[in-house]
Amino acid sequence: MIEKAYAKLNLTLDCLGKRADGFHDLIALTLPLELHDTLDISLLPKSTIDDFVVCDDFSLKISRYNLVHKMIELCREKYGFKEHLDISIHKNIYLQAGLGGGSADAAATFRAIIKLFKLNLSKEDIKDTCLRIGSDVYFQFYNHSAIMKGRGEELEFFEHNNLYNVLLIKPLFGNSTEVVFNEADNHDLIHGDSYKALEAFKNKDLEGLGKLTFNSLYNPAKILEPNIEAVLNELKSYNFEVCGMSGSGSTLYAISTNLRLLKKAEKEFYHKGLRADLTKILANKDNF
Repeated sequence: MIEKAYAKLNLTLDCLGKRADGFHDLIALTLPLELHDTLDISLLPKSTIDDFVVCDDFSLKISRYNLVHKMIELCREKYGFKEHLDISIHKNIYLQAGLGGGSADAAATFRAIIKLFKLNLSKEDIKDTCLRIGSDVYFQFYNHSAIMKGRGEELEFFEHNNLYNVLLIKPLFGNSTEVVFNEADNHDLIHGDSYKALEAFKNKDLEGLGKLTFNSLYNPAKILEPNIEAVLNELKSYNFEVCGMSGSGSTLYAISTNLRLLKKAEKEFYHKGLRADLTKILANKDNF
């Protein structure tokens, strides 16, 4: 069975403060992207005593702490199956990038388990399972544009047909989500209005959206990885309609209707040794 694990992009990310449970309350305008990992998932023979998970990106350490392993073990505990899984991950989503790569892989694994074992799950059960693995997993289970609230447990889905081209640029170094949020607790953060940004996006007002895009984690992220600011400033020099940072970084993005200019920037950043990929906003999907 093949499952695609789609990256996510935060057009806004408003960090409202740390909660009693250690997570942070957020409001984020979040979109799925066509950029994806591909998971080849199958059942192992009944005599097998362990799961087998491999990845073609050797910089990603696959261990019991990997989110895919955690998802398998949680589902086996919750849903009572005894079979073991063979999962091969073809990695395209950058690591430590703010694009939700690990969460996407875990969500794709969960979707595959539901199909393989023909599980009939309620939406509340799906939510509980996803959130026990990670805050982005619930959104990436559905891959449907939404306003995310709380720690990710509230999804306000919305419809659109704005399949804009998106240029992703990743500096040489990544950022740990946990470290960035810890750094954020020590700073005054940027805030904005995610719902105004949503209206601009729905109205296809890219210039207006560019003025409303913000990320509370930008300042903490650039302290930890100073190249973020330099790369973002260079991206802005192309005068794309929308530029920003996704999640906790370090990936920067540009959205534009000028495909030729996006391709030019992609090539120029690539030749400077940065990871550069041109993708698109994914058409709304509703997997379950």
